[in-house]
Amino acid sequence: MSLISVLISLAIESYWNKLDALRQYDWFESYSNWMNEKFSQIVFMESTIGVILVIAPVCAAVWLLESMFGGVLWLFGFAFGIAVLLYCLGPRSLATDAQAYLDAAEAGDHDLAKQHAESILGYETEEQEKKLADTVKKELLVQANDRLIGILFWFVLLGPVGAVLYRLSILLKQQTTFEAGEFAEASRNLYWIMNWLPARLCVVGYALAGNFIDTMSYWNSLSDFWLKDSEELLVTSGCGSLRQDLRADIQSNTEEFFINGVAHAISLIKRAVVVFLAILALMTLTGWVL
Repeated sequence: MSLISVLISLAIESYWNKLDALRQYDWFESYSNWMNEKFSQIVFMESTIGVILVIAPVCAAVWLLESMFGGVLWLFGFAFGIAVLLYCLGPRSLATDAQAYLDAAEAGDHDLAKQHAESILGYETEEQEKKLADTVKKELLVQANDRLIGILFWFVLLGPVGAVLYRLSILLKQQTTFEAGEFAEASRNLYWIMNWLPARLCVVGYALAGNFIDTMSYWNSLSDFWLKDSEELLVTSGCGSLRQDLRADIQSNTEEFFINGVAHAISLIKRAVVVFLAILALMTLTGWVL
């Protein structure tokens, strides 16, 4: 059933552009701020327990709704799972964001390309066209995990609660990026824990969808797969997988070469998703996943 839910969700994600507008997460920031203010006098609120207190009610509500819908009719529970998965993906279509940047860059509209690049990166930048294209390429390799693979992985593993938990870990990390303190540190640790497994699965997808040897050639040693920071591993492995696609003009230093790198990155990500689906289908057929 997980495979069917994932396939339906990805199909809807691909063909219904209005989904991006429906994914609004501002409520969670307001909710987490309210929780911190409400229980600010409690010592352990500024710790790992505080993070648990923030996310636990949301996950519990999702689990309760899933149980209620599933208890009435399995089809209701199935539809609820798809709705939750669709809400947690993104929040914007990675392919759409990347294509908007590519169209502007290829048309020579650098100002518009910069706007789309900043939308992908999440911050303003003054990088020149070549450097910006390379930065966008690397960011796409990381966000493919945050926006797609990670959500799908935890949905398959834990159902709607898993998808929500992973999305909340990302939101908390983003909210506390420039903050200090135990709560901010615990939020980043939660994301690190939730991201560790899907990031490695994404790396395997890059290797199988690209070139396994080239992927490994960008590691310092085999231990990098286990010990390297997840986001850094995604970038180095993804760039290694892209080496074969860019080998024909690897000596080029033109702007077109760097823009092509972004296009190749999107193609690699799409192939990696297919690899993920193939693994999920195999696990479903062998009875490992329901």
